[in-house]
Amino acid sequence: MTNNSDDDREQQFDLLTAALLGAAVGAAVTLLFRTGPGGRRPIGPIIGAAGRGARFAGIAGLEGARWAGDRAAPGARWVAEQGREGARWAGKRTARGYRAAQEKGAEMIDDLPLDDVAESVREYVDSAREAINDVVREEMSDLRKAVRRQRKRIGI
Repeated sequence: MTNNSDDDREQQFDLLTAALLGAAVGAAVTLLFRTGPGGRRPIGPIIGAAGRGARFAGIAGLEGARWAGDRAAPGARWVAEQGREGARWAGKRTARGYRAAQEKGAEMIDDLPLDDVAESVREYVDSAREAINDVVREEMSDLRKAVRRQRKRIGI
């Protein structure tokens, strides 16, 4: 029996709390949107400051996009150079392995599927090159779009 009366009391407190919160929010909104004695609304300066903040954010975003765009091409060149270095590294090890196999005998060389290995390495390098090109292309496209959006937003 006490459990039921406690639930009723809890519900009454919840209803009272909701009513007080609604009244407080309503009063705050009314005070913000009313017209003051000078004919301005108290929320006007807040909206103006938000607009200035948005403009500043747009300019900062444009600068960030320019900064990233300036670094995209050197980054792509660095990735390509690292790929070339990796291929040189693998080439040296492949040649060394080939010489070792050659020294061990012609029958061992005949057992190695060199054509298959060369083809698989070629496919791997080609797919890596395509993946790098796709990523760089997408990043450049995204950067161009971001720059256009920022220019449009700030009216350039």
